[in-house]
Amino acid sequence: MSSSDRMFRRAAFALIAIAPMFALGGCFTPLYAPDATGVSSMATKLSAVTVDPSDSRIGVQLRNALSFNLTGGGAPAAPVYEVRVAVTSSVESSIIDAETAKPQIDTVRLTGNYTLKNIATGEIVLSGRQFALTTYDRGLQRFAAVRAQRDAENRAATVLAEQIKTQLSIHFARQG
Repeated sequence: MSSSDRMFRRAAFALIAIAPMFALGGCFTPLYAPDATGVSSMATKLSAVTVDPSDSRIGVQLRNALSFNLTGGGAPAAPVYEVRVAVTSSVESSIIDAETAKPQIDTVRLTGNYTLKNIATGEIVLSGRQFALTTYDRGLQRFAAVRAQRDAENRAATVLAEQIKTQLSIHFARQG
């Protein structure tokens, strides 16, 4: 077999391998892509979701982050859906100092059970559970440790809000 035959076979193999990518290239649409009018239909759907208020500090953090993620900081549209999130928080010590037997690194775990309800029909169209973990240094000063835990809870609430927004986006994308 000559080298030109090998080069021809390699080129043919490469063409066969690449051809499906070109054929399927028009089938993919980015999730947040704008439509022909320049407005993202996903952004419109997400801005029509209102977030149920919460009475806990972490719940309020999560609600604020989720509301901002859904509307992009703009005014919300007329609500079509309502999302409710029940948040639970736990703190676990990851690393304990061998000499003092005091925790050095703690982990905050937020778990959010959410439901998406159609306001007009009252039907629950989506439910699920997401969680977020955040670690923080627990110093020897009491106030610093409390503040570090609060900051870690705030960071975890932001991550949890982003995860819930992603799940809502996937649900709306599947609806069409």
